[in-house]
Amino acid sequence: MTTSPSPRTPDRSPGSPEIRPTGRISLLGLEGYGHHGDLPAERELGAQFTLDLELLTDTRRVARTDTLARNTIDYVKIEALARRILEGKPFRLLESLAEHLAAAILEQPGVIEVTVRVTKRPPLPHLRAFTVEITRPLPD
Repeated sequence: MTTSPSPRTPDRSPGSPEIRPTGRISLLGLEGYGHHGDLPAERELGAQFTLDLELLTDTRRVARTDTLARNTIDYVKIEALARRILEGKPFRLLESLAEHLAAAILEQPGVIEVTVRVTKRPPLPHLRAFTVEITRPLPD
């Protein structure tokens, strides 16, 4: 039985062209207000967070068509998805927030790998920021 690929994953069936990362799309400085943190005050009061996302994709394949096609990254959808997660359910750890963001973004068409950087201004006077960065590939 032959099954067709999901619209969210590259076609990896025999004879299909290989999807290889040929470019990087960056969404930088996405700001939002969230209630993430381990301390009760952080979860109650919330704070400003900044996200940087780097998505590996096959830019050559989509550039040939110059259209938003099946495996094209839609910046607007990625931004809305990331904002919904950032401003939604609270996480105690930035690492958990980053993992949740990465998993959701990897479900989007055209994304082969994602790097997520989550930055939070800490409540410490001599430290400018806490940042967690993770890189996750599309699962096989």
